[in-house]
Amino acid sequence: MSKVYDYVFYSIYRNTSVINKSIPEWSTIITISILIALNIFSILIYTEYDIKSIGEEGFGAIPLILVGINYLYFLRNDRYKNILNGFKTHRNKLLSDSIVLTYACVSVFTLFYALRIELKTTLFVTGFIALTGIIPYLLRPKKE
Repeated sequence: MSKVYDYVFYSIYRNTSVINKSIPEWSTIITISILIALNIFSILIYTEYDIKSIGEEGFGAIPLILVGINYLYFLRNDRYKNILNGFKTHRNKLLSDSIVLTYACVSVFTLFYALRIELKTTLFVTGFIALTGIIPYLLRPKKE
């Protein structure tokens, strides 16, 4: 399972590093943390958990805790560099990256759907996420 999680990092990092040259590892960690937070919130809504019991602080704390956990997992001891080197020779990057992008889109769509947000808005935001995942792929140098 950690190999899948590592590939999600690798895929998002590759897309992020095309545009963000200064701190792509942090942008990647924040993105992964937000996606997991969206998944957690979706599960809580679908299980009819009393969201109000989490409180405003809880909604802010969950993503921050996830950022901390991902920091420890990826950045501590520069583990992310080993992950990046380990996947450089990975085949089927287009397919794997498409699966990661689909995961991000489904995560956003699921939360918006659970919150009963208007379908037009849900599709617009999901499409925007898809577009932001595709554009860096088009801008990436062809050597990969």
